Amino acid sequence: MLNTKVTKAVRIALAFGAASSAAFATNAVAAEGAEKVERIEVTGSRIKRVDMEGASPVEVISTAEFESQGRVSVAEALQSVTSNSFGSITPSSGSSAQSQNTVSLLGAGAGRTLVLVDGKRLGGSPSLNGGGANLSSIPMAAVERIEILKDGASAIYGSDAIAGVINVILKKDFEGATFDIQVGRPEAKGGDTKQMSLSFGVSSDKGNITFVYDHQQRGEIFDRDRPYTSATMEDTNGDGKISIYDETTGISYFGATVKGPDGYLASPKCNDLKETVPGFVGVLDQGSSLGGIGKGEVCGYAFADVSANSASTKRDSIMTSVTYELTDDIELYARGMFSRNDSFGRYAPPAASWRGMAADNEHNPTDEVVNGQFRWYQLGNRDGEVTDYQQDYLLGLKGMFGDSAEWEVSYHKAKLDYRTAGRYYLSYSGLAYNQQNGIDMGSEEGIDNMRATTYTENQSELDHFFAGLGFEFGELPGGMIGHYFGGEYFEEVLQSKYDAQSEAKLIGGSAGSSGLGERDVTAVFYEMQMPVFDNLIVSAAYRYDDYSDFGSVGNPSIKVEYRPIDDLLIRGSYSEGFRAPTLKELNATDSEGAPQATDYVLCAQQGTTASECKQRGFEELRQGNPDLGPEESTYVNLGFVYSGFEDVSFKVDYFELEIENVVSLITVQDLIYIENAGKLGEITTKFPQVDIQRDANGAVDGKVKTLYANGSSMSRKGFDIDLSYKLDTSFGEFKFRNVTTLLTEVGEDVYFSGPTGNEKGAPEQPEWRSQFTVNYTLDNVAINWTTDIIADTYETAYVKAESRDGELVPVKAYEDNIPTFVTHNLNMKYFTENYGTFTLGARNLFDKEVNYDDNGNYIDYSIYHTAHIGREIFAGYSISF
Repeated sequence: MLNTKVTKAVRIALAFGAASSAAFATNAVAAEGAEKVERIEVTGSRIKRVDMEGASPVEVISTAEFESQGRVSVAEALQSVTSNSFGSITPSSGSSAQSQNTVSLLGAGAGRTLVLVDGKRLGGSPSLNGGGANLSSIPMAAVERIEILKDGASAIYGSDAIAGVINVILKKDFEGATFDIQVGRPEAKGGDTKQMSLSFGVSSDKGNITFVYDHQQRGEIFDRDRPYTSATMEDTNGDGKISIYDETTGISYFGATVKGPDGYLASPKCNDLKETVPGFVGVLDQGSSLGGIGKGEVCGYAFADVSANSASTKRDSIMTSVTYELTDDIELYARGMFSRNDSFGRYAPPAASWRGMAADNEHNPTDEVVNGQFRWYQLGNRDGEVTDYQQDYLLGLKGMFGDSAEWEVSYHKAKLDYRTAGRYYLSYSGLAYNQQNGIDMGSEEGIDNMRATTYTENQSELDHFFAGLGFEFGELPGGMIGHYFGGEYFEEVLQSKYDAQSEAKLIGGSAGSSGLGERDVTAVFYEMQMPVFDNLIVSAAYRYDDYSDFGSVGNPSIKVEYRPIDDLLIRGSYSEGFRAPTLKELNATDSEGAPQATDYVLCAQQGTTASECKQRGFEELRQGNPDLGPEESTYVNLGFVYSGFEDVSFKVDYFELEIENVVSLITVQDLIYIENAGKLGEITTKFPQVDIQRDANGAVDGKVKTLYANGSSMSRKGFDIDLSYKLDTSFGEFKFRNVTTLLTEVGEDVYFSGPTGNEKGAPEQPEWRSQFTVNYTLDNVAINWTTDIIADTYETAYVKAESRDGELVPVKAYEDNIPTFVTHNLNMKYFTENYGTFTLGARNLFDKEVNYDDNGNYIDYSIYHTAHIGREIFAGYSISF
């Protein structure tokens, strides 16, 4: 069969841990004696090789290692790696990405990290505009190992491989049957986990069939069930009034509030609502964020009393794979993967504008028509129910001819169908009908008229054809020259369909817009590996991609690996890359949203310091841009691997990533930064589609218009450090490993297309992340300890104008500090000969608390999500036959 003894030996080695894999493979090769040495494919090159370590750094992590760390899923496992520097998307209640999990290498963005499954591109999530992969679709029980390429790879794989590549390798030669079950429960309420999987495999001398079923579930966490996310209000400065956002948390001015000519006004019925309707908290001062303390009043509503913070997820996945030897030199392979993911999130009743409120309305304290910001409590809480369907099929042939040539052809299809139903939103048509016909809005008829169910279908399809040929031709002093020629053709289709009422902007409390786009891509590529000497290999690659919607891109790479002595590898690489704009960024229709931002312009006008300036929601009109072009990048890597000490491995790699022409959204926060720096006119002249307006008090008035555009830049510089050590003693074996990603430069624009600055240590951008693991085994007992460390960061970032050489220059300024964040996981396993394996452990063993800012408010960043769940005790059992 084409699956050789060496390949199997490497797979076995990976199952026991990546730290020892290279040595294990070497021993397997030696055991083959005079037989021909077989090669394996490692992520980052299509040319097969003997050594696991090559010119590009690849972190290899087996499923067993992730399980020993107590990770629940593929998503949680990848989000814990140190190169996921600034965290990534996790299921958040009520957001458009409620059911999504992503990974973002070097904090460059999920769309700049390419995710592969068995070397083939994973279909982009339609809920992420096709610009990122949803890791929730991958069943953990089907995974054999994960390879993380920490290098640019567009010359090999094409678009998105800017900051690196995640290659998930699935089980293929599994034999026997394995059953696993695990349950976990946090000490705090919510977030319970349940897992169950069944793996089955049968092999013969002709092939193998592997089947995996995987079920994973995590419960939602409500805001009210954590003291730091529940609603609070307190007169902290003793001025006799409570100012919303300044002295409240979890409370919105969308209660029963109207916009008067000089400020906000609370409805005359506000105190009655406080007494009769749960959630209303009465009259509050409008605060600094809405125009100034003492200049107006609002009627507040405590949305955090009913909303969920983290969404629930429930996923069922099936994976089956087949390999069959058609002839001695040709093998058929096929894979099918199906996943359904259900998610539940809850928001408070819809918060929506009441446009054109009549002068004689009971909520209107003025004698003229006004607009109101209302909480439509009569309709009930908004529930978001998401169902994601993912189908992924692969069919291919591969074979050999001659002494060294190998070929492969394949067809890969991915279809993702994500559907979202939103219950109990506001129908503006129903509201108008009630007003026109004098129907009581609190009556059963009035509520039925105003209730609306929103519905969204986000769908994407990928049809991918691949053909490649690898062979050896020509000889250098170090050996034969390896070559690989190939081509790809794929078609992408993205459809985002909203219900007609949402599309017509007749729904209150919801946001989004439809979009439709498609493209086809033709690519050809060539890779060459030249063993100049026995200890020096030079590799080069070039790939040309032709896109139907914006043109063509060519990307080269060159790599060098040098071994001056057997125990030392010195390596370096240079590569160019690109990222195509997503179909949604290109083709989206206008959509409304309510993003959070901090209005430093208004705060400065009021004399409020940046650290005291509060975040609030803004109304947004977001626009696509059909004129977008691709991003362009360069990636440089220099490093070494040393294993000259017994049972010790030491790897250090320096990297530089530069990205130009970055596609990004000119956000509400960007526009405020730009305005604060005195540069708003320059941006609105260049991009007339964007706009931000203010009223007489200086508060933002109406919808802020935002736009996707090219123009920003991004850079990352730093080190990846990987140390491992194995210690055998008379009382057991210890394995120690430390992996650290250190960023010396986090280059970002101060604001969109503005001057750049080094933002390492900025909020949500820690300078380094580190993971330390200790594995101890003795007879039938294994104990695994994992420590995850995230460096301290600044708490507040804002833009100010600073005088340099007589000219005002906008710069980022920082204040206050969020301390270093450390969590521990403990996992203990007991193996029996006939009765399976028992597991007991704790995630966040010492119950690390969440971080708070200097004002005592919870810092809700995804990198600290472990603390939000709290200490979680789990127990599991597995048995194999």
